[in-house]
Order: sequence, then C-alpha cells, then structure tokens
Amino acid sequence: MPTPKQRGELIVKRLENFIREGRSDTGGMSFRRWQEMAVNEFTNALLDAEREKQRDNKFMTRVIAVGGLAVITIGFWGAIVAAGLSYDRQMVAFILIGAGGLLLLVFGLWGLRWLGGNFLSGRRQNRLKSIANFDHQLAQLDIEIRKRLRETIESNFK
Repeated sequence: MPTPKQRGELIVKRLENFIREGRSDTGGMSFRRWQEMAVNEFTNALLDAEREKQRDNKFMTRVIAVGGLAVITIGFWGAIVAAGLSYDRQMVAFILIGAGGLLLLVFGLWGLRWLGGNFLSGRRQNRLKSIANFDHQLAQLDIEIRKRLRETIESNFK
C-alpha cells in the first residue's frame, strides 16, 4: 500500500494529466470540469483507504476470534486433564494438539500476510518511484522539444 505522501503525489499527477489532456486549441479545461474530476479522484482515494482499513479490521477480528477459541479450548481440556476427570486421555490429547495446531496455523497465516504485505508494499513503492522518474524524464523531454521547436521557428524566420 502506498504511503499517504505517495498517494497524494499520485493524485496530483492524475490531476495534472486531466489538465494536460483537457487542453484544446481554444483554451484549457474548464475549472468546473477539473473540479469535478478532482473531487472524484479524492473520493476514490478515500474510499480505497477505508476499504483497506475495513479489510484489515475483518482479518484482525477473525485472527483474534480463532486465536481466542483455540486458547479457550486448550485451557478447558488442559483443566480437565489436570483435574483427572478425563477417562480417555488420547482423545483429549488429540483435541489439544488440534487446537494448538489451529492456533499455530492462525498465527502463521497472520505472519505470512504481514510478510506478503511488506513485500508488495516495497514493490509498489519501487514502481511508484520508477513512474515518478519516468514522468520527470517526460517533462524534461517536453521542455527540450519545446526549446528545439522554438529555436527552429526562430531560425526559419531569420
């Protein structure tokens, strides 16, 4: 997930593209149209951030619920074994092993998700940097082409 600063830079670049693409020979893009596009971009960015937060909250709620259930199961059956009330210790051992395995699985998946998120975040940041560098190169190229065009026009009129 991009950082808030990167997301802001991306929105500004998109708004800049709206202005560049909306130009015509008679003039620029109307302010009202640009304003509508800007509002849509900001709305989409906020909705994306809210969706990501809700998805993370759902995942954390599930992890906590399953983890709590596994701990309660382990505690309950452990108390039964400690009290000596169980007649079939093998069944209790399998239940405890299953609950412990479930707990291990939940925390393992949580860790894998965290690692995967960090990996994807790093890749996204690298892509955003390369896009920013490419945009900078295009802007420099645009300036150079305009300069050459101006020089060509001036040399033709002399």
